Amino acid sequence: MTAPGPRILFVTESFWPVLGGGETHIRDLAGRLVARGFGAHVLTRRTDAGWAPRESAGGVEITRVGPVGPGRAKKYALALRVLPALCRLARRCDVLVVRGTRVLGLPGLLAGSWANRPVVLQPEVNGELSGEVYTWGTALQRPAPRRIVSALVRMRNLFFHDAAAGVAMSRLIADELARASFPPERIAHIPHGVATERFRPRPPQEKAALREALGLPADALVITYTGRLLRGKGLEALVDAFARVAANDSRARLMLVGSGAGQALSNEDELRARVSDLGLAGRVTFTGRVDAVEDCLGASDVFAFPSEFEALGLSLIEAASCGLPCVGTRTGGIVDVIEDGRTGVLVPPADVDALAAALEALLADPDRRAALGARGRERVRERFDVERSVDRYHALFEELAAGRR
Repeated sequence: MTAPGPRILFVTESFWPVLGGGETHIRDLAGRLVARGFGAHVLTRRTDAGWAPRESAGGVEITRVGPVGPGRAKKYALALRVLPALCRLARRCDVLVVRGTRVLGLPGLLAGSWANRPVVLQPEVNGELSGEVYTWGTALQRPAPRRIVSALVRMRNLFFHDAAAGVAMSRLIADELARASFPPERIAHIPHGVATERFRPRPPQEKAALREALGLPADALVITYTGRLLRGKGLEALVDAFARVAANDSRARLMLVGSGAGQALSNEDELRARVSDLGLAGRVTFTGRVDAVEDCLGASDVFAFPSEFEALGLSLIEAASCGLPCVGTRTGGIVDVIEDGRTGVLVPPADVDALAAALEALLADPDRRAALGARGRERVRERFDVERSVDRYHALFEELAAGRR
């Protein structure tokens, strides 16, 4: 009889039914590991009082703890509230995986040490180990406060060296781990993966049917963004850039797929107001939360991902897998996905002129759209296929579990 696979405890501040790249990654990874004979348990925060404290989904056990409700203060309060459940569940697992080091890095390492279990740290955004994430876009983004924050982060990072492994979803995060003096033999660069059979190009007839279902004109040129509507995603620049595109092409439409509801950094209301002020209400679609994101992508012509701060961008990989030409910003892990001029187009963050020019050029050139989209999908299949990603996690967790035993 084959021995069961290792038992993995994923600890994450945010999880399904919240929609986001990191949440989707953990859900898919846990589910696929269960299908391979692993045990998987997710410990997370109960951000909605209507969600069950405990449940099972697809063979993955889920435990939710307080503080209950949305809000940034409650997010950071999780660091203390999670410890009793974390220590209890750590004893039942073989490997403990901590997604996001800002809130849960130190509690995860403390529980791993107490239970004598290997801990894998998985930063969820770039800047966690340099300290940039704590100051970016805040009043602390000045030389003196940044030096203080950097010094505190360096002290904290010394404790992170006790982790059994650090998983980086992008080259930038791998570099941050190395600069934080994380032992190089314990750094694993494992990008998130997508199911390329689900996220696939659509033939013309299917694309037309999807557009009809979404209420989009058959002859429209559709620019799409998918993801949460949050500050830092560059959506203000996208709306302004689209206003310029729309003024020159009556067929252009913008579709914003996702929501900011319940998120501390939500800018959805501001975006809706901006669209109205610009007279674009009939040209911009806010879909709200969508589970079948692939159908929205299948109805689109160009994908826009204008983030100002981005670890990798699962939404971007999904769009490229669908064969869409992608315009993204030259930041974070986006450059791992888009090779400028070959698989997509890169522009500077927050540069409305460059973003508008790139979008206009693609809308005007269907042959270029097709070529970039085809090469983008090829790149996803080579580097970001979900099974390849799960294979690498599988091997890492087996190795760590075997070492513990």
